[in-house]
Amino acid sequence: MIVQSSDWLRVPPTAKAGKRRTRRLMETLLGLLFWGAAGVGMTAAQSVNPGTKTAQAQRVEEAPVIDGDFTEAVWADAPIVSHFSQRNPEEGEMATERTEVRIIYNDQSIFFGVICYDSEPDAIIAMERARDGGSGGGGFNGAFQSDDTFEIILDTFHSHQDGFLFRTNPLGTKYDSWITDEGSLTNANWDELWNVATSRNEAGWTAEIEIPFQSIRMSDDPEQVWGIDFKRNIRRKNEEVIWSNYRRNFDFAQVSQAGDLFGLRNISSEHKLRIKPYVTAGASRVLSDGLPKTQHLFDAGLEDVKYQLTSSLILDFTLNPDFAQAEVDEQVSNLTRFSVFFPEKREFFQENASLFEFGPRGFRPELKLFHSRTVGLSEDREPIGIIAGLKLTGQLQGLEVGVFNAQTEEFKGTPGSNYSAVRVRKKVLPRSNVGVMMTNRQSGLEDDYNRTLGVDGSFVFFENLSLESFFALSQTPDLEEDEWAARPLRVSWDTDFLSAGAEHSIIGRNFNAEMGFIPRTDMKKSALDFQINPRPGSEAIRQLDFSVNVDYITNLDNIIETREQEVAFRIDFESGDRIRFGYTRTFEYLDEGFLLRGIVPVPAGSYDGSRWSINLNPYRARRFSGRIQFQREHFWDGNRTTFNWTPQIRWSDSLSFEVQYRWDKLKLPGGDLSSKVSNIRMNYNVSNDWLTSTTLQYDNVEDLLNLNFRLNWIYQPGDDLFLVFSQTRQSDNTDRGVILKFTHSFDF
Repeated sequence: MIVQSSDWLRVPPTAKAGKRRTRRLMETLLGLLFWGAAGVGMTAAQSVNPGTKTAQAQRVEEAPVIDGDFTEAVWADAPIVSHFSQRNPEEGEMATERTEVRIIYNDQSIFFGVICYDSEPDAIIAMERARDGGSGGGGFNGAFQSDDTFEIILDTFHSHQDGFLFRTNPLGTKYDSWITDEGSLTNANWDELWNVATSRNEAGWTAEIEIPFQSIRMSDDPEQVWGIDFKRNIRRKNEEVIWSNYRRNFDFAQVSQAGDLFGLRNISSEHKLRIKPYVTAGASRVLSDGLPKTQHLFDAGLEDVKYQLTSSLILDFTLNPDFAQAEVDEQVSNLTRFSVFFPEKREFFQENASLFEFGPRGFRPELKLFHSRTVGLSEDREPIGIIAGLKLTGQLQGLEVGVFNAQTEEFKGTPGSNYSAVRVRKKVLPRSNVGVMMTNRQSGLEDDYNRTLGVDGSFVFFENLSLESFFALSQTPDLEEDEWAARPLRVSWDTDFLSAGAEHSIIGRNFNAEMGFIPRTDMKKSALDFQINPRPGSEAIRQLDFSVNVDYITNLDNIIETREQEVAFRIDFESGDRIRFGYTRTFEYLDEGFLLRGIVPVPAGSYDGSRWSINLNPYRARRFSGRIQFQREHFWDGNRTTFNWTPQIRWSDSLSFEVQYRWDKLKLPGGDLSSKVSNIRMNYNVSNDWLTSTTLQYDNVEDLLNLNFRLNWIYQPGDDLFLVFSQTRQSDNTDRGVILKFTHSFDF
């Protein structure tokens, strides 16, 4: 039985809270003064984290059994890490529920014993069983948003910039992520082998975690110091508690604010070879214009050969890879004249993907030099066979190195192409880096190629001031002049109370990155954003958000093409609910017309517009939550009404539903259009190892109906049996198929 301690009772808020708010405001004003001084002679200052917390790991000879129980003697003498502080709702106050962590290790693994005491154990929330939160996980901050969780960050090189994050819930569900640049880049699709077991009792819940050294990267030093931090979410209270990095001016992923872990001696990530072949079998039946065609499928290959060259350098190789189990893309209603960005979902390309990032970041980036979806997928998202692929990633002589190469097969009469990318970055100063990136696509034809070269840098000063810049060139046959792109500078100041930024970027007329993503060329963009986020100290309201954003875009001849001016107001309630109001003035200039969704003509000309919207986001910890958006817009000299509804229902820890429904009603001079797009997902998970996902998609404009069912049996860590059934009906054509895929790893 777990015995509760007596010093974990909540300390009531006092007048110190008001003093803290005043101090934060003064720090913000001083930061702005530093910002102004930066332009007249700034020198690089060391990032200072006074009072760094420390933890001690204890070596043991015998590994504990990972079962969620702490009865083994190896845990008895391990030092206890405790004294977690609130990040929310009361920054710096003692956590309302006590948390204890013990750390031990042997030659193969590091182990964590976690006790999450809870005064109301029956109120603990745990609903998610799919690894990484399934397709609806929402990335680094979104996964397990409904559940109580415990998280660990390990900065194994003590770089104060990069690390590994491991998260679990009271069901023992896993989430892991690779963190780069203090969380500005996170790769939630990085999946490695680690073990966790949990249990619940009258005192709370416990987690026993094993992370093998072979699953992470580290130095070869005989004595090592790691960065480390812990975070716990208590969902029913909407409370975040963190061991070291609890200050709101920093995200948990900003590992520069983590504590230090001592006591690790004579450990290493032994060189290891893992061979993971696969076999697939299935059949497809296509009905086109009333004529059926049946095809039987059988294939085999190497999904991944992973060899650890050193403790920090990994070589991955794939031969004839198959991605039949990859989740389907969501249907979208694209009411713009630009391409839609779809994220990568194929496993081989996701490994260490954040290392190859270059260019402005975000969910819909304006420029990416390398986007792996260009390899093995056509512009219409049809699969193109990949003969083989190779990837080398890790650290070498103080440099972060990424090398990628893949060869595709011939596709619809077009010769296959060789795709290669090289990325090198160097950490400079405590929280900054500079890098270079090169890409090359070369087909079997001599004059069919595309190459890019770019340099970039990211610098952090005075804890909250960031400077970013990049410059890139491209080379394509028959294209000359204006084959460059640059962001001379983006400067931003980011704290809990104040966020402000300014940037200027240019993309040339003929800049072409065929291995990347560039929706818009011939562009000069200037942007300003300003945001203040006061915390009123109310029992009902946690934080307010007042924001102003301005985008001003011209072509290279300085003719204005787009202007957006937005004012928004958001309320975050203590309950976890959120409401946002926004108003935007717009201007668009078209030098040539286009067809909206391929149907309604929008002629060339100038268009003034306006848009107002309201968004409601109920707290996701409830069984029924989701998001509701209503938007009204003066749009291309007409009107557009948008209703976006995404309800989420978590019936139990086995059954959940998520619906994405968007309806756009347009009345334009060129015609009317009613666009309805639905993505309905049902997850039924018998356990953490037996997972099913059923997706139904509908698009009335494309006359498209798609059904996809996926069964995933994880019969041992890292190895799966997939059963996938899909059926797509579009107009008079129907395509249905069933695929069975089996993988098995051999470790040497």
